Amino acid sequence: MYCRKVDTKKGKVWECTEEIPKDPVTGKRKRVSARGKTKPEAKIKLERKIDEIVEYGLTTDPQQSQITFEKLANEWLETHKRNTKNSAFRSNQYHIKRFGKYIAKIPVRNITKKAYQNVIDQMSNDGYSYNTIYSAHSVAKKIFKQAIAWDIIKSSPADMVVLPKQTLTIEEIESDQTAEQYLEREELKSFLNIVDKHGLPSDDAIFTILAFTGMRIGELLALKWKDIDFNSKEINVTKTIYNIDGKKDEYQLLPPKTKKSIRKISIDDHLIKLLNRQKNLINEQKMRVRNSWHDEDFVITREDGYPMSPRFVHYRIKRIEKFLKAETNCKKKLHPHILRHTHTSMLTEAGADLRAIMQRLGHTDAKTTLSVYTHVTEKMKIDTSDKLAKAFGDLINR
Repeated sequence: MYCRKVDTKKGKVWECTEEIPKDPVTGKRKRVSARGKTKPEAKIKLERKIDEIVEYGLTTDPQQSQITFEKLANEWLETHKRNTKNSAFRSNQYHIKRFGKYIAKIPVRNITKKAYQNVIDQMSNDGYSYNTIYSAHSVAKKIFKQAIAWDIIKSSPADMVVLPKQTLTIEEIESDQTAEQYLEREELKSFLNIVDKHGLPSDDAIFTILAFTGMRIGELLALKWKDIDFNSKEINVTKTIYNIDGKKDEYQLLPPKTKKSIRKISIDDHLIKLLNRQKNLINEQKMRVRNSWHDEDFVITREDGYPMSPRFVHYRIKRIEKFLKAETNCKKKLHPHILRHTHTSMLTEAGADLRAIMQRLGHTDAKTTLSVYTHVTEKMKIDTSDKLAKAFGDLINR
């Protein structure tokens, strides 16, 4: 250890320096230094630094040791970009921005468990939903875990955090939340009637296929005619579309959500007939703009052959929702995914078991499917009991 006095803007201080073992990655020797008002103080600070390095292997790189949450998060994003789907990557960026709003410029080593808890509490005070806070925490937790792996910190401030409880409003408590996730038989009938009456070109095909196959919206919009076997009456799901900004020429075709999502969906003659109508519609559109047609074989297209974006379909179903609420008693909030849940309820009522339903939907997580499945089966039990009472009630009340 070598100690000397050095000049600083605030006057003279003591600086002690020591060499530590070679960096296992670069093979270079490194020097560690610490300063203090007195020589003993500088020595104690240096010894603490060396103890941390020896015990925990923490980095001594000045840039890394002072790395901020913002810079660490960006490095984490870049490291995992190759193995992350575009949609997940954008979601991570969004939640990092939300969380980083409070600690972006703070060095990671200075973020204590208390500081981390303060961020969570402040997000709650600022009105962020439980789901947003939970998701932001999940991403931040991964980033701090990476910081440990990179020898920047020795423990994560995200551990032992207390998340706000998910509270329900009186309206949510009194409403049947599971029932809001899908359309009942009569509601679906009303919805499809409104589509027939007020729908735009391809609306009939989009919403009927979603309801009667359970496909995800991205899977349907990526569907090509070669994926449909009209002889065996099967749809082959092998891809999904990614187009977050909705720009028609910036779409990407990607592998499906999970391996289970790669599947064959059997369809009946009614859907075959509908698909043939859709094919005729596409051919008519193609003839009108033959020279500028984007000829990539998509089943659902814009007027120039480019595939629709999920955002485009969302706008369309919201348009139908306005007509539905104005002309019927159905007041449910509509989104493309509600038709996937509706398909679950239809299969359940038809007598399909949970495993068969999950296979058809390409599900690995049974949570949502099970919620709808259980809700419908419980309702079926009540209906069965009512039917029994009507048929044989007179025998009880004799």
